[in-house]
Amino acid sequence: MKVYLLLCSWLLFCLKIAFAQQQTTVVRIIEVDNSFDKESRLKLHAAAKEFEAILNSEAFAREVLHEKFNVGNNGLSSAEIYELIISGINDYKSNSKDYSIDLHLSVFDKYVGSRNFGKTDMNTRITSTHRCFILNNNVKCYTSHLAHEYMHQIGFYDKRKWLVGTKTQSVPYKIGNIINKLTGNLENCSAVKKNCSFNRSDNNKFE
Repeated sequence: MKVYLLLCSWLLFCLKIAFAQQQTTVVRIIEVDNSFDKESRLKLHAAAKEFEAILNSEAFAREVLHEKFNVGNNGLSSAEIYELIISGINDYKSNSKDYSIDLHLSVFDKYVGSRNFGKTDMNTRITSTHRCFILNNNVKCYTSHLAHEYMHQIGFYDKRKWLVGTKTQSVPYKIGNIINKLTGNLENCSAVKKNCSFNRSDNNKFE
């Protein structure tokens, strides 16, 4: 009887995943301020489009479902993490699954050190990215960065596992790496150790 119940539970979960894969997940861009310059905004829209295409691919499902998330997985299996991602949940406090990912985004100018080129505020759910990183790396780098930061948005942290592995084994890094792999990116995505700014009165509108 116990085996039968476990089998039924597994089949129901598989059906749930199959249903989720039939849905189309949309990535929506929400600029929270006027910090984007024209080139950064062009890259943002291209990156969001690429992120959306990969999320809805069989390749992404296959990669995530076969990946082992042992660090900072919030007690979730690979299948549950996949379902959470494509459901469109916008923060870890929400149970709303509308298959629409809302990315609240801004850009900052000053390099903050420690090879840091982006962060997500866990209270406001706003992702801020260093302008120099956007301008000096390709769109594919921005795509994987958005994926990494989205994982923070929905409650995953860059946790270190004491004496075993590093934070690069955490869920945000692994999802970012999967996205980067599926973009076919051959460029090394790296922080740029300088400040970048622009005249906001000149080119603040996307055309």
